[in-house]
Amino acid sequence: MRDQTNEIEDLECVFVDATAEPIKISYAAIKQITKNFAQVIGDGGFGVVYLGGLQNGMVAVKKLDTLKDFDDKLFLEEVKCLKKVKHKNIVRFLGYCVDSQGELMEIEGKLKIVEVQQRLLCFEYVPNGSLHHYLKEKTHGYEWNVCYQIVNGICQGLHHLHKNCIFHLDLKPANVLLGAHMEPKITDFGVSRCIDEEQSTMVTKNVFGTLGYIAPEFIDKQHISFKSDIFSLGVIMINILTGHSGGVIENWQEIMNVDCPQMKRCIELAQICVDSDPHKRPSMDDIIRTLNETETMIQKDLPIIREPRNDPESSVYQVVQRFQALSIQTLRENSRVDDIYMELNVLECILEGSKKPSNLSYRLLQFITENFSGERRIGTNQCPEIYKGILRSVTVQRLTSRDDHVDDHMFHQDVSGKAMAQHRNIVRFLGYCSYKEERPIEKDGMTFMAGNCERLLCFEYLSNGSLDNCLSDASCGLEWRARYEIIKGICEGLHYLHGKRFLHLDLKPTNILLDDNMVPKISPPFEVLLDMKKRLDGSMGYLAPESGRGIVSVKSDIYSFGVIISEILTGQKGYSPIDNVRTTDPAKMKIPLARAYLI
Repeated sequence: MRDQTNEIEDLECVFVDATAEPIKISYAAIKQITKNFAQVIGDGGFGVVYLGGLQNGMVAVKKLDTLKDFDDKLFLEEVKCLKKVKHKNIVRFLGYCVDSQGELMEIEGKLKIVEVQQRLLCFEYVPNGSLHHYLKEKTHGYEWNVCYQIVNGICQGLHHLHKNCIFHLDLKPANVLLGAHMEPKITDFGVSRCIDEEQSTMVTKNVFGTLGYIAPEFIDKQHISFKSDIFSLGVIMINILTGHSGGVIENWQEIMNVDCPQMKRCIELAQICVDSDPHKRPSMDDIIRTLNETETMIQKDLPIIREPRNDPESSVYQVVQRFQALSIQTLRENSRVDDIYMELNVLECILEGSKKPSNLSYRLLQFITENFSGERRIGTNQCPEIYKGILRSVTVQRLTSRDDHVDDHMFHQDVSGKAMAQHRNIVRFLGYCSYKEERPIEKDGMTFMAGNCERLLCFEYLSNGSLDNCLSDASCGLEWRARYEIIKGICEGLHYLHGKRFLHLDLKPTNILLDDNMVPKISPPFEVLLDMKKRLDGSMGYLAPESGRGIVSVKSDIYSFGVIISEILTGQKGYSPIDNVRTTDPAKMKIPLARAYLI
């Protein structure tokens, strides 16, 4: 067996020589360059991508999932496609690993050593993350020249694939990476197909790819062709033009107000690329010809842009910094590192929407809050305690001891309710944890085992804080339109909750959070409406008058909403409308009416 050092040196040679062919690499060498698979940087349908380091730069290693239905035929098909292509707009393939490893597995209640086939692919590391990430973070601006460069580069890469008789079949922003100078590179050939030169279409038994980017004829008839990729390309162009990833926004072209002739040409191209009739879509030759005609319209001097890889606020930058700080020895000593990063990857998928909210481990939440560090706590007097995670978009709520009266059944019922509440004006629920631990306690010279229960909830983090921060100086100078949109958003969120038979019961400005675009999102608590009379724990000034008689209903939330509207309009906190509104009779307050006025 070849020495690992020699193998890594060979990989270094391939890395620096753009003309070199991909090589075979052992599993042991892969483990060494990835520091025992320490840093997850991506997750696909068939595997996980890890960051690796060589002397001359970084690499990305895709480890295919041995438990999923990914057979040798698909692996060989992917390698075949990757070996055929070399282009500046396609991620460079450096090597592969096919190796068997003995692993301990429990089978029928007994531990056995099982030979597991390991299949891995090694690529150049593309430093500025994915186009999906770029569109999602929106922290680096959208200079048109940069957007055009990305559109043009994707088209050049896809043109090269089609010239080499390859259907990509899963083209989407997450599968377009951005290089050192923001040049796009197409990646992930897991479902791609190499075809014969005389072949132009195929029929498959299964539909695969990503909804929103799959061509209609593929869904309806399982027909795939070069025009399938053209449809996906059109959706990506619309994503870039509008600044939003996902499927095609309804009437998207109507919201485009442009004077740039080149941008108008790209809008026209995108429209014909997403035509439902594949015969009406252009070929890649047609698209390249059209783009070449527009080259004279582009400014010669590209703007200086703030690249994600150089931005300390970017998660792309933070991932690399964390990886470089890790030592191989530390990873060997801590066998849980792999599991932590796998769990982090699951949480990232929940954030992106590819997975549903789920049960998160206590050690994961402990890890992302740095063991519930005081430095990560948001507000010192808040109850429950809230912590900002090391992931930019996550907060963790740690329920306090006063919630001990809530048993497991009630807690899980509450969690189920939060998981059901999915709306753009409701703070996204990501997961939960109910952790029990027994600790020895000494009393009167005797040792007792005392149970300790931790209950935690995980939500998205919203950067603009709460509405409460805006309620001063005439709502912090917010234009009337912005204040109106905040009022309307709260109304939409509350209407959704009531439609799902939820009551909020503590609606107030501190429980309304604002995202990057000042879109309001209602945060918990809210609970399923089970009865109309109960003890109410709310906030003075926002409690409806009838709550003093123990009466709770949807009208209780309406009253709180009215107080919030008054505060937004006046810019004054603690504004009480009791003496200024026409009625405090709950029977006369109706959310559908309020919603109708706002719409």
